[in-house]
Amino acid sequence: MIAVILGAFSGVAPAQANPIDMGPQVYDKVSRDGWHLNIRIDHEVINSVPNLAAAANSREGFVTASATATATGGSNPITDSLFILGYQLGCQSDVSTGLQLGGTAGIAPSVGVGVGGGVMPTASAGIAGGLAGFFQTVVQPGVIVDLPLANIALTDSGQGGLDIDNIHIKADACGGPVAIRSYAYLRISTAAAHTELAIYGDPSNI
Repeated sequence: MIAVILGAFSGVAPAQANPIDMGPQVYDKVSRDGWHLNIRIDHEVINSVPNLAAAANSREGFVTASATATATGGSNPITDSLFILGYQLGCQSDVSTGLQLGGTAGIAPSVGVGVGGGVMPTASAGIAGGLAGFFQTVVQPGVIVDLPLANIALTDSGQGGLDIDNIHIKADACGGPVAIRSYAYLRISTAAAHTELAIYGDPSNI
């Protein structure tokens, strides 16, 4: 089981260690009713930093990325849409046995996604009490977890843009490197069709 906490920080930017500029990702698709869909991730930077608590089983980093989505030319009006930018996280081994978390946490280990600033929990996450202001779920070793960080519906003209800047990612009780990769997901619905597509960034360790 792995404890993971994400948060957005304002004010002074975190100290840069070894920021990595990630390559852009783009994907095009034409839906069955003629919508030309395009999603893109760019300006992505992953900055792995030394753990602030100097803990051997904790990993910490900051992520920055932009994502855009467009939908043009369809024959039927879009009735519903959702565009998401987030990260997937994986930890190979669990070293949380006997680990206790302080503060206001009443359940551990867990994955937490802050609910402020337009952040939403993963749809598959079970919600449990104990940590004020956070949704929580249990993650088993070897499982890949989706961590959606920002979301928006497309405009009437079929446009959507998402930006995250210096978002904090912290993984505890992980006995080895923590692998992360960005993803962008787009869903549109019309009276005649429902279409979903996604792209993924290159994996990197924090």
